[in-house]
Amino acid sequence: MHYLIQRRVISSQFIEIQLTLDVEKGKSLHFQLAAWRPGRYELANYAQNIRFFNASQESVCIPSKKISKDCWEVTPLESGQLLIHYEYFCSQMDAGGCWSDDEQLYLNFSNCTFYVPERTNESIRLAIELPADYRIACALPQEGTSFIANDYQELMDSPLMASASIQEFSYLIGEKSFKVWIQGAIYFAIEDFLQVLKEFSQTQIESFGDFPAQTYHFLYQILPYRHYHGVEHRFSTVITFGPDKSLEDPQQMQELIGVSSHELYHFWNVCRIRPKGINPYDLSKEVYLDEGIALEGITTYMGDLMLLKAGYFSLEQYFHELKRQIQKESETFGWRHQSILESSRDLWLDGYKPGIPHKKVNIYNRGSLISFCLDICLLEQDSSLQAFMRVLWEKFGKTGKGYDWKEFLKILRHCGKASNDLEEIIQELILGKNNILPSIQRALREIGVELTESYQVSPLRHQAGIIVDSSNTIVNIHPDSPGSHVCMLKDQLMGWELDETTKKMVVNLNRHGRKLTIEILLEENLYFPHWAMTVNATTPLRESWKQIN
Repeated sequence: MHYLIQRRVISSQFIEIQLTLDVEKGKSLHFQLAAWRPGRYELANYAQNIRFFNASQESVCIPSKKISKDCWEVTPLESGQLLIHYEYFCSQMDAGGCWSDDEQLYLNFSNCTFYVPERTNESIRLAIELPADYRIACALPQEGTSFIANDYQELMDSPLMASASIQEFSYLIGEKSFKVWIQGAIYFAIEDFLQVLKEFSQTQIESFGDFPAQTYHFLYQILPYRHYHGVEHRFSTVITFGPDKSLEDPQQMQELIGVSSHELYHFWNVCRIRPKGINPYDLSKEVYLDEGIALEGITTYMGDLMLLKAGYFSLEQYFHELKRQIQKESETFGWRHQSILESSRDLWLDGYKPGIPHKKVNIYNRGSLISFCLDICLLEQDSSLQAFMRVLWEKFGKTGKGYDWKEFLKILRHCGKASNDLEEIIQELILGKNNILPSIQRALREIGVELTESYQVSPLRHQAGIIVDSSNTIVNIHPDSPGSHVCMLKDQLMGWELDETTKKMVVNLNRHGRKLTIEILLEENLYFPHWAMTVNATTPLRESWKQIN
């Protein structure tokens, strides 16, 4: 199969795609476009970006039939070459989309190329017409002016960036080459950035003991506006981040380093250690997965932990990040209604947006906190979460076999010597619907850290149970609080007064244009605490936790 990609009117953001392949007379073929992409388990329906689908043989149009929202059927009238021609709109600038403008062409082939079920294992040649001064960043092997993919799975897992202004950097770890491609303005010390990438790459390789790639590519889109996104691939990652000038701030650079470590950890976990449901990927329909905690929770936790082990994070910086996660978790109550397994399955329904109040848990944030509890518990049994991941790597990653949820739990229990503490985490936090904060406090105490709560900010927050944003719009209400009986999300707070004697709070609101004055009868309970960490003297478990194991 041969793809040719051209841009005739660059400002339109449409690219023209031609696919040619040899066919047999009367033998129908199906051209399936992805309904979702790897790394994001929600429907995207990329077919909505196609304008004009045409099939022809020797310049004569032949009938095609759209048999579903994203699949076309073509029956050749003659043996020989079939030409499929269509246009794709490239206007989604994030780490999983496609973008075309006067500066660059950026493609995720999972969005815009077809899977042909009748030709599953056929190699694909890809040619792109570009200006002579463009440079191309892509993990696919190149032959002359074309790129070669062994099959569709490899093509759709190999994003491409091309421009005249893209900058290339690199570093080596032994004989392994890491290419760093940056599209956009650089307002930071590139050598320092490369050194950090090298250090955490080395740490992750040591932790798994293996890196089955000769070359790996970091593809960065550094944007002039606010953005944050990353997507993993077998031999590369795309990371979008902005605004570009903000990277002069060490805190913003820490965010970029954090997502970079997260995406590299996916090289092992997800890109190779995969549940059976996505091994291989079937992008034509939903694949319901219980393993969200493994796919994203463990990766989020280990991505940050590797920065501590590599020496980029100080202990104080690491605990600052952990405290942010704890604060976020303490302000949501989806765990009362869904386990993390149920929320993993519901990604196809809810996507990655917040959704209705307190319905679900965040597989990244809560999954990371559960992973921390698991790690400390495993360390008490002379193991670790990374040792567990290395077992998965040897058993499933290296062999290319997918695992199922029962196998995952069986190996986890084996690494934890089937301890009661481990089983409690599995039953209460993974399979069950329970408050995670007591478990986090226990785990932190084991490494010499005290987690305490305080209620010293605002009566509105702590006594009425209401959180407002910078524009005084109500964005969160504690479900057990007195505020939950009279206030609504998106109410605009105009002002409030507290009578300490009667324990009444009088609140003035604008509710969709209506001016309301509401009384809230306060109770003794307090809500929405702020959390603080006190790092005490080190413990043997903390020292073991910080080491590469």
